[in-house]
Amino acid sequence: MSEYTVVVTDHDFTDLSIERDGLADIADVVELTSAVGAEAANSHETLARADAVINLRYELDRAAIDSLEDCRVISRYGIGVDNIDVEAASEHGIPVTNVPDYCLEEVSVHALTLYLALSRGLKSYDADVADGGWDRDVAMPIHRLSTQTVGVVGYGAIGRAVGERAAALGADVVASDPFLTEADLAADPAELVEFEELLARSDFVTVHSPLTPETRELFDAEAFQQMNEGAYFVNVARGPIVDGDALVEALDAGEIAGAGLDVFPDEPPAADDRLRDHPKVLTTPHVAWYSEEANDQRRRTVTEIVRTVLDGGEPTNIVNE
Repeated sequence: MSEYTVVVTDHDFTDLSIERDGLADIADVVELTSAVGAEAANSHETLARADAVINLRYELDRAAIDSLEDCRVISRYGIGVDNIDVEAASEHGIPVTNVPDYCLEEVSVHALTLYLALSRGLKSYDADVADGGWDRDVAMPIHRLSTQTVGVVGYGAIGRAVGERAAALGADVVASDPFLTEADLAADPAELVEFEELLARSDFVTVHSPLTPETRELFDAEAFQQMNEGAYFVNVARGPIVDGDALVEALDAGEIAGAGLDVFPDEPPAADDRLRDHPKVLTTPHVAWYSEEANDQRRRTVTEIVRTVLDGGEPTNIVNE
């Protein structure tokens, strides 16, 4: 029997071969549930055995954290940790780690892809041609990207990657981030501005903020009213950053031109969620992070973090003190 037990709360992989191969000589890897975010029978009893926990979207609330008797680390397959009670973990002295850089390329490219598809009218043109049409007017007017201003809300690693790529395509870039100063962007193509100025100036607003009490429903009716009528909005961060009803109302009222959504407040969205099939909305199923390379990288990174901790070392990518 191996010395340690590592509990994988949930996952969406074919198997756990990467994790088991990486920990084979020191730990048994136990699967709590193979259904993403699903409840699991006797979950607290299983978690009580954990020397380390690897987590995807399973809700590690205070009760779950309290059941961890000898856990040395919680390592999440991703960037955001809003499904983990980090405060409770800190009280128990358990470091929580993430993988902050595994999908910088994928998410930044996906955000720009949604914008380019919207601004070039691809959804309207595709539907028109499929219906037998051949009408240039269905998506007019279209403007050059080099005449556009891209507004990036949340200028961390992914936001910065978006800004750099947008600037390389010829767009002007403005950024809003309460944790940055102008000096932080001295060598960056983006101009740091206040949130309200970003909304007023941008032709494309893209969100890359974490989900916190401060950012929950940051994009409400007032925010959409401050945007330009011809502007597009893209969210590849977290669904609850946006008030979905306010977004629908803004689209219906013509306050903004369209939206690209990879995330929803509830996933998958309900059948009657109007954002699913709104004519001005382009949607994808929370896949902005995905490539085969990114998927392998996040799995190998959390496995390496767990191994380091079980071997007596210090974890990397800690998000709590």
